[in-house]
Amino acid sequence: MTRRICFLGNSHIACLRQAWAREPLRWPGIAPLFVGGHRNLLLDTAEIGRRLVPTSDGAARAFSDLAGIDHIDLDDYDAFVITGCLVSLGCIANLYRDARWLDLPSVAAHDDLAADPAILMSDAAVQMTAEDILSRRLGLRVARHLREMTDRPIVVTSQARVSAIIEEAHRPGTRAHHAALKAGDAAALSDLFDNSALRVCREAGTTFLPQPRHTITKHILTARPYMDGAVRLTADGDTPQPPKDITHANARYGAAVLDQISAHFGVSAETQGSFGRAS
Repeated sequence: MTRRICFLGNSHIACLRQAWAREPLRWPGIAPLFVGGHRNLLLDTAEIGRRLVPTSDGAARAFSDLAGIDHIDLDDYDAFVITGCLVSLGCIANLYRDARWLDLPSVAAHDDLAADPAILMSDAAVQMTAEDILSRRLGLRVARHLREMTDRPIVVTSQARVSAIIEEAHRPGTRAHHAALKAGDAAALSDLFDNSALRVCREAGTTFLPQPRHTITKHILTARPYMDGAVRLTADGDTPQPPKDITHANARYGAAVLDQISAHFGVSAETQGSFGRAS
């Protein structure tokens, strides 16, 4: 059985599209359409006559330039997958930057919590805050937007964690990651993200698929073989990301997510291929 799946995403959809372009025979169980749009362009759409059509010039250009279409026939697809779109551990790391909570190993071992400059929150308050943050991310907004138009399955995939290269070279915006790794809180941070995303997706009538475990290192980082050599979301599909980019994954990661999608829908995927698993 072949499933027709419409993939929608921001720049992070590029790695899935590139993986498919390189090795489409690896996933004989799916027939994909990849529709990407930068910024919030995927929300500049509306249902007209069972078609998802662009409602702005920018969205129309994205549909045309990046997917070669001018609309999506909603009833032609067995399922929809939203990928990237800021559903990332990074936004939960930002919460950790300013706050701590009782469930963290570092807090349990702390000798003087009153001396810590971070705000101390209850576990329940942190859970609610994390869910509120994720519910407002683009991926969940697109999911709710799409859910109003179709009763077909909608899956939200996790955006890749930042590259493990930050262990070797600091990058802007990763202070919380370094703090969590140093304090031994990385596993708790990862669990908070995955559990919160699972809950907000369920509330939106969708399914959350966490980042494939074999692509993760030290709980909150993505192993470099799945990050190095990432490409941008462009019409040619082969323009590299800037050298200092740490948030976009490569085709090997895209292949891991396509494997995950195939398994989720119970359709075939070849176990052998040029991507393989990083050792």
